[in-house]
Amino acid sequence: MNFKLFSYLLFVLFLLFPVSGKANDSASAETKGKYFDFLEKDIDKILLAKDWDIYVPVNTWHNREMYNKTKTDSYNEKPWGIGFGKHIYEDDILKGLYFMVFQDSHDKPEPIIGYMRQWNYYFDQNKDLSVGIGYTLGVTFRDDYNWLPIPVPLPIFGFQYKKFTLQTTYIPGPYNMFNVLFTWIRIDL
Repeated sequence: MNFKLFSYLLFVLFLLFPVSGKANDSASAETKGKYFDFLEKDIDKILLAKDWDIYVPVNTWHNREMYNKTKTDSYNEKPWGIGFGKHIYEDDILKGLYFMVFQDSHDKPEPIIGYMRQWNYYFDQNKDLSVGIGYTLGVTFRDDYNWLPIPVPLPIFGFQYKKFTLQTTYIPGPYNMFNVLFTWIRIDL
């Protein structure tokens, strides 16, 4: 099966059958509705929020165990770019919408737009220092995929100090494809 087609199908299945629901009963329809309501409510709240972010991509490391040396030697790992977003915090959960454009592995522009949710554990009462884990649901577009939308349901890990957050995700894939640790800085304005 074509890997692009497989990734689209995986994304659609993820949206249609959330982890908490069962596929073939009436409770599933209710769960599905609640799931989309939850996303819709989060997005509405974020859009009304006054808290803006700047995103600065800093690294795209290609896993050397999953690539041959010829490929990794030719790849760009400095994803120059910029992005912006909005966020809210609810019960120590960071919820945000973002848009970034950066240089991909072939030095071509790559835009990405998405929603993220990150659960944070704080190390102090002032909530200045935290570590978090969550996910992002988004869409990216790449030149080598003819600018077709590519779904990106991915995990997110973050380390925050005051208004600066270092966030990262790992993009899995087969040998010589994807397997990239993408890292950026989110600055809470």
